[in-house]
Amino acid sequence: MKIRLSPIRAQSGLTLIELMVCCLLALLLFIGYLRVTRHYQEEMEEISVRLTISRIQVGMALEWARRIGAGDSRQGTGELVGANPVRWLDEPPHNYLGELRAPKLDKLAPGRWLFDLSRKELVYIVDNGDNLTFKNSFERVKALRWHVRLAGTEPGEKKGTEPEFGELKLMPVYEYHWF
Repeated sequence: MKIRLSPIRAQSGLTLIELMVCCLLALLLFIGYLRVTRHYQEEMEEISVRLTISRIQVGMALEWARRIGAGDSRQGTGELVGANPVRWLDEPPHNYLGELRAPKLDKLAPGRWLFDLSRKELVYIVDNGDNLTFKNSFERVKALRWHVRLAGTEPGEKKGTEPEFGELKLMPVYEYHWF
């Protein structure tokens, strides 16, 4: 019995070139997925920061309401200027480091809140800040900063009278634009 070999054999599996094309396509899809995921992570971080600031502003309004209800709305309101606004929350953010004196931001983990006692500022160290731009900030570490002050005054400037409800504001130290 004689076995004859056919010059054309049935192909099974991928050729080397087809395998390389499939791997390249998979790599490009994975890179696209990572870029989109990072963008949405940054959006979620920005939303989280805005929500925390909103919670603090509500806490500040509740502190005023408590003082008005107690009848001492105008006494001791000057102490609120430059105070740690996280104290007005029922519970601090889960990533709050506490009150630190002159912290080295480059040594701290990103995505954390803290209160800088030396500058009397609330600080958030940004984790994903690809779309974050600052005006008039020259810091190496991307960090958002806020301070409690009277509306219409510059830091360190005193107003003649005790503040009224609504004059106390949580203001950003540097203007910033996220997205």
